[in-house]
Amino acid sequence: MKKEIFTDIIKIFLSSFFIFLFSWLLFYSVNINKLAVQSEDTLPAMFLPLSIVKSHTLYLDEYYDMLIQRYPHPDDKDYIKGLTPFYLKKIGDHYASAFPIITPIISIPLYIIPALSSMEINWQNIIFLSHLSSSIIMSLAGSMFYVLLRKGLNTGRRIGILGSLIYLFATINYALISQAMWQHGTVQLFLILATLFWIYSLREDKILNYILFGLFSGLAILSRPTAVITFLILLTAAVLYKTKEKYREITNVQIKSIVLNKKLLSYLFYTILGILPSVLFFIWYNNTFYQNISNQGYADQLLGSWLSPFPQSFLGVWFSPSKGILIYSPIFVFSLMGLTQSLKRKEYRNVIFFIIILIHTLVISLWKHWYGGWSFGYRMSSDIIPYLVFMIVPFLNSDLFSKYKKLFYILFAISVFIEIMGIIFFDGIWHAAYDKGFRDTSWLWSIKDSEALFNIRRVLVKAGLMEKACPRCL
Repeated sequence: MKKEIFTDIIKIFLSSFFIFLFSWLLFYSVNINKLAVQSEDTLPAMFLPLSIVKSHTLYLDEYYDMLIQRYPHPDDKDYIKGLTPFYLKKIGDHYASAFPIITPIISIPLYIIPALSSMEINWQNIIFLSHLSSSIIMSLAGSMFYVLLRKGLNTGRRIGILGSLIYLFATINYALISQAMWQHGTVQLFLILATLFWIYSLREDKILNYILFGLFSGLAILSRPTAVITFLILLTAAVLYKTKEKYREITNVQIKSIVLNKKLLSYLFYTILGILPSVLFFIWYNNTFYQNISNQGYADQLLGSWLSPFPQSFLGVWFSPSKGILIYSPIFVFSLMGLTQSLKRKEYRNVIFFIIILIHTLVISLWKHWYGGWSFGYRMSSDIIPYLVFMIVPFLNSDLFSKYKKLFYILFAISVFIEIMGIIFFDGIWHAAYDKGFRDTSWLWSIKDSEALFNIRRVLVKAGLMEKACPRCL
């Protein structure tokens, strides 16, 4: 059994890495998709490993000129006003990343040899290294997801592999997250590991399980602050579960109170102990490089960015023709069917996953950029992809699967096809043509001008069957 799982882990990692990397290389090398850097959000992560290895600093001063020459502040394209691009923070005379830095830190091993060798520091080499890094991180997340399905959710090999394929290739993990050094691949990796040890901590009262649940949760939160939603829900569920479990086992009321308090305090103490390194790193990093918390990347957005028109934005997270979860990954229709099966069987773990999904999408829908800005699909909701796939498992284990098997594989194929279209077409042109920003999101509800139909028109233009794909297009 262990040998089978280990062999499958290696196969999943290598095959997904090959597909992620060479999907980009293929279409980029033949000039079908010329977008090598998906977003300016990922620029600091691309250069930070070099800065750490070569200059032993978390500042990006050495690469500032290189960055602004290609990606300047939009209001200072001639470099006259000295404006700092949004993806950097100017701290005194230094420049720091405006985003969390865990993705570049875990990418350091890949950068060490190129950084210490005679490799020329140019855009071509940096772009290639960034694609290698993002492909490895996402492939590693997919491998650990398989472990979680097999060892955590106790699925069979067939469902473990099928679930991993859905996770890797039927979601934006393929077209977006694996193609750039986003925070999202890293946070998913750590949330998967945190969830695995959360499940272990419910099965066995082992200190190591508590510590590792806290450790990976802390790393997930460092990678992307929205992970705190998942952590708090999992922690609350664990406390309630252990309270009920210990209360059943003990008969004497006074002993109940003493033992219960001791067990819960132990669980909380060792979980917090696991999180502590991340807390200390956050304090050190902010005090050393940002100087104070107000300079931290998300600090200036925290109070003034909850501007979305709820509930329209919440519905958009799920159903927007150009951003919706169920539009870009229709396979997740079966997550709801899995939830109903879980309720019938009284398997309440999936209810917890559903709560994570619901609260996360509610919070994201209040954020002004709930749609993810210039990106493909439901980027801002990508944290919950693992939990959406988990919820499909009860459906796959039920009699309903035989009944809806054909529909399931059709929606799976459509989901993968949409991701392949993202690999081919996502280059920012659709956003440039239609994006009106967060104050007027009507463009996100247009079917005629949706990203999918726009891409179809682009093909027709290439075939000489249409003159323009949009009024503003050349």
